[in-house]
This record gives sequence, structure tokens and C-alpha cells, in this order.
Amino acid sequence: MFFAAIEGLTRLCAILETASQSKQMKSLLETAAHVKTRVRPLYDRLPQQLRAFGLYWQTLSLLRESQYWDEGRLAEYEVTQLRRMLQHCAANVPYYQKLFRQVGFDPNKLRHADDLANLTTLDKETVRSGPQDFLAQNIPESKRNYYTTGGTMGQPLGLYGLRGAGWRERAFIETQWARVGFNRTRLRAMLKGAVVKSKSHYTYDVREHAFVFSNFHLTPDTVANYAAVMKKRNIPFLHTYPSAALDFARILKDANIPPPRFEVLLLGSENLYPGQREWIESFYGCRVFSWYGHSEDTVLAGECEVSQNYHIFPEYGFVEILKEDGRPATDEGEAGELVGTTLYNPVMPLVRYRTGDWAVLGPKSCSCGRKYRLLKETRGRWLQEMIIGKLNNRISITALNMHSAVFDNVHQFQFYQREKGSVELRLVRKPSYSADDSNAILTAFKEKMGDTVDIKLKFVNELSLTERGKFRFIIQDLPQAKNE
Repeated sequence: MFFAAIEGLTRLCAILETASQSKQMKSLLETAAHVKTRVRPLYDRLPQQLRAFGLYWQTLSLLRESQYWDEGRLAEYEVTQLRRMLQHCAANVPYYQKLFRQVGFDPNKLRHADDLANLTTLDKETVRSGPQDFLAQNIPESKRNYYTTGGTMGQPLGLYGLRGAGWRERAFIETQWARVGFNRTRLRAMLKGAVVKSKSHYTYDVREHAFVFSNFHLTPDTVANYAAVMKKRNIPFLHTYPSAALDFARILKDANIPPPRFEVLLLGSENLYPGQREWIESFYGCRVFSWYGHSEDTVLAGECEVSQNYHIFPEYGFVEILKEDGRPATDEGEAGELVGTTLYNPVMPLVRYRTGDWAVLGPKSCSCGRKYRLLKETRGRWLQEMIIGKLNNRISITALNMHSAVFDNVHQFQFYQREKGSVELRLVRKPSYSADDSNAILTAFKEKMGDTVDIKLKFVNELSLTERGKFRFIIQDLPQAKNE
């Protein structure tokens, strides 16, 4: 079929990119890339029903049924998937083969999810220091997809997943959004960190069935134009960051422009702080829907149609909330760190992975009828920090999130801003860092921010901390943006 052919061509390009770079191979690669470029627009215009992998439909079908299973059936499913993943780890992943032998852990004997507590927790630095040890030896490189976390502490983490697994993620996200009326045939306005190469700073993305607006250009003129387009198209959903929703609202309010009449604001990727939800809902006159997830893909939890509590997907990953003493939080109101175990990433499985984010346990049940565990709130580490551009436009640090390899040869990085429109990017380099890395970093940020911000690189041995000894992703010395 056509959609299978184009996806096969995409995989072929990935394989060829890793092959020898002879003249013949380069010519073949260029030809394949040319064909893909010509065919891709036609492929993108196909309905999602034809583009989606079977994984998408399988996951969607499962979630439509499993969200109403009773607690016993959910627990049985979770344990079955957990045992299967741990058996895979024992057979194919070097890190876990060694760990299981050391502690005498036999995944075949797993009968309850709590049995996982016999294993030690896993932190980011352990993964970062030996990523090859976490790769499954039975999965070839051609089936791997490399990406990185955003690096909320200035230290991105390189990860691998299965090619095409994004369709599974999409099924989970759409299942959450369906609770507040979303389906894939309805339009979205996406005000996120996408690169928009048009003079109007917005475009229609046929693959997403969404209008994508650049949040790197939130000035009075562009915001007025954005709002006019959203109103003309009668777009029912705004998908954005909390900080961008607030900034968009601030500019509209200052210009005395009524907001578009959205049905729901879909807010993710940042903390939603107390008071913000109420103000956003009051200004836009609609419901805010929020969720928690992360690039490591071990934890996903979102609100429902009747509650602001976060419902943890047991079909997505096994989730623990561990208090500071290492014991699990069990009672409503108790707080602890989110620790997750993947159920569906066989390429680079993370088991009892410490996210560094924390959550507060919610009530035992929800009137929506789902038997998922509930969280009252979650707290990630994106602090809604903003870079101020040349046009007084505010750029969310979240929008600068990179999921590519541009920081692979950087230990840690941090933004420093003393004047609007200009930012110093401080880098602690690895020995493997070269001029090519500098060019790649500057090019990546240029593509995102255009000419609204000038970036200069500065190489340092260590990064600045606050007076309280805490790391900040951005240090600012601006009159309107003093750090605490």
C-alpha cells in the first residue's frame, strides 16, 4: 500500500545514512531523499486512517475498552505487561542482566507489581553514563529511533525508542483529549515550539490537521492576526503551554481584543501553578485540560471530563510515588517522587526510573467511573522561564526544547540574558565537542527563533547557581525579569 511504501522509504533512508559514504551510496541516498520529498506531501494529505500504523489502532482499541475495566482486570493487565518487559530485559539488556543476577531477581516469578520493589531505582546519571548497556541486543539499529529529553536541568538525556512508536503515544494523548470533546477530525490551534517558516508566522499542518502558530513571535501585531485567524476558522481547541496561554492572553487583553471562543485549552509540557488555571479559564471563558508526561515515556496521567485530578494510565507504564525515605506514598495528600517503568519501549527499557518530578496522591476514586489511580497535582521542573526578544516578544524556554542530537557533546548548558533580544548560551563541553557542534547548535536555535533573538556561545567550566544553590535553566539580569 502507498502509506506502507512511504514509511518503508523513510526507514530505508535511515539505514542508508548509517552505511558507508561512497559516491554511489551518496547518490542513492540523494535519490531516495528526493523521492521522499516529492511523495511526502501526497502522503501527508491521506486521512489519518490510512497513514497510521497498526500500533495506533491497536492502542486506541485497547484504551477505549480498558478505561472502564475494574481494578482487578487493570492490575492483571499491568502485571502481565510488566512481567513481559522484565523477561525481555533479562534476556536482552546488559544492564538488567547484570542487575538481576546481583540481586537474585527472577522476572518469571513476578506475581504483583509491588514485587518490583526488590530492584533498585534508576537515575538519569546512570543511564547517561552508560547508554549502550540499556539497549536491547535483539533489536537492530535500523529499528531504533534516537531522540533526547529537553534537558530541564541543562543536561539532555539521549534515548532510543522503536521507529513508529509515536503512533502509540498519539493514541494515548488523543484518548485523554477525547474526554473533553476532542477527536482527530476537529481543528486545533497549536501555539508551541514549532518552527514556522512564513511571514505571517503561522501555517496549516495537514498531518496534524491543525493551524500551527509560532510562539517565538508573540507581539501585538502577530497576536491580533493569530486571533483573527482562530476566530475565522472557528477553531475549537488551543494546544499550548501554560506560559504561552498566559502571554497570548496578556497581549490580547492589553490590546482590548476579545479572545477566540475555544471549547477547551489543552495545556501541557509545563507546570500549571495555583491561580493560573482560574485566571486562564476566566479570560478565555472555557475549560483547561492539563496532563503530565515526559520524554522518557514511563508515566502519563491526565485529567478527565469531571475532575482536575490526574488519572494515571496503567496501560502506559507502571508508576510508583516514593516518599523521601523511599517508602511508597499510599494516602491521599501524601507527596513523593514519580518513579516509572516502561511497558512498551523494548529498545531502551527504563525500570524504576526516577523522573525527578514529584506528585501528590489524589482521592481513591473519581465519579467518571475509571479505576485509575489519581494524583492531585504534579510538579515538573520547567519553571515557565521566558527569554525576552528584540520585539519585546516573550519566548518560553519550553519552546526551545530540543529533541535532537545537537547537545550530545555538551555536559550541561544554561541561558544568560542581560539585554532583550540577546542571549548568551553557556556550555560545559565534553572532550568530543568541536566547531561542528557550535554550528549545529546555533543553526537549531536560529531555525526556531529566527531573527528575534541573537545567541552567542560562551564556553565555561561550570554553570551559575542561585543564592540558594539551585540550578536555573536561564539566568536573567533584566529589569522586568529578575530571578529569585
